[in-house]
Amino acid sequence: MLASTLSNSSARRPSRRWSLVVGALLLTLLAHLLVLQWLNNQLERIAFFDDADDESAISVSLLRSDPQRAAPPPRKLTPPAPSPPVPAIAANDQAAVADKPANETPPTPPATTVPSTEASPPPATADGAASAVPAPTAPTDPNTAAAASQETAVTNINAVFDKATPPPPAELVFNAIGVSKDGRSLSGSGTMQWRHDGQRYTLDTEISALVFTLAKNRSEGELGELGIAPNLYVEKRFGRSETNTHFQQQPKQISFSASTAIIPANGGEQDRGSWIWQLASLGRGNPGKFESGLNLEMFVASAKGVDAWRIRVNGKEQLKLPDGEVSAWRLSVVPGKQSFEKQFDLWLAPERQWYPVRLLHEDKNGNRVELSLSKISSK
Repeated sequence: MLASTLSNSSARRPSRRWSLVVGALLLTLLAHLLVLQWLNNQLERIAFFDDADDESAISVSLLRSDPQRAAPPPRKLTPPAPSPPVPAIAANDQAAVADKPANETPPTPPATTVPSTEASPPPATADGAASAVPAPTAPTDPNTAAAASQETAVTNINAVFDKATPPPPAELVFNAIGVSKDGRSLSGSGTMQWRHDGQRYTLDTEISALVFTLAKNRSEGELGELGIAPNLYVEKRFGRSETNTHFQQQPKQISFSASTAIIPANGGEQDRGSWIWQLASLGRGNPGKFESGLNLEMFVASAKGVDAWRIRVNGKEQLKLPDGEVSAWRLSVVPGKQSFEKQFDLWLAPERQWYPVRLLHEDKNGNRVELSLSKISSK
């Protein structure tokens, strides 16, 4: 009898152990699901890399909404030359006009010319950030704010710069801070791995938080007279499918895996990873052409289309980096009307080979992200 009881008791022990193991696994799985749900909720509020026409946010970089900053106006065609106004006839000249023969041809008024360059308000600068994001330094040029409120000519970037010198290969490490429109924040890190041999390049960008990769993209292509010429842009964001953007050479056009659109290419088009390094390459090649008040236009391809981005060179500012203070050009970038982004602010440091040392971004939903350089490693 005792032997039978002991036998039954020993038989039940493995069963209890397996129950404890299964229970622990279920609790662990539940905890992971809760973490994933929490992270997903955060990502719905904070954008870390985004499509041009995606209405649910996920994108990279950040800023506070400025009540004085207006959204970029829609692009307008050059208006036809207006008819010259007919001068009024003074009362004491009416008699003289009446005495003139009826068949006499009146003098032709001077023609009115219209500038061929399209004029539009320059991108406004981001003069502040949310409480969770360090406020950018005000532009050093005291006339920047006044100039930003006036209409100025916007020139295609290829018409200004005639030489490009890409920065040396390097890996850049950033601290990332995302702030949603309702004040929720999320900290992470970012990396940009820039490699080239003078003829071809690759650029890998990645943003992470906790143990998750929130967004990553890859740009690869050639280095030529116009600087960076992408062949392929690959983007993968947390919880979404990978997308490919193809820059075809024959015929010259841009196609997309996430869209049926096929867009002709005229040369100089960039992708959502390469545009930063193209600006750095042009600044490094023609540093004398970088000047405050310069307004440029660049065409940038996303996962579904191509849009015109407006770029304003504001001036130089002093930034504090982990390895010391550095002077950097601050550029305000307003993506086109098809883009989900509202504004980028980019700092390029000539003292650091024109590498990007700070990047701020705000989307149209009011979410903000900031990247601040923490380390440069030569490759």
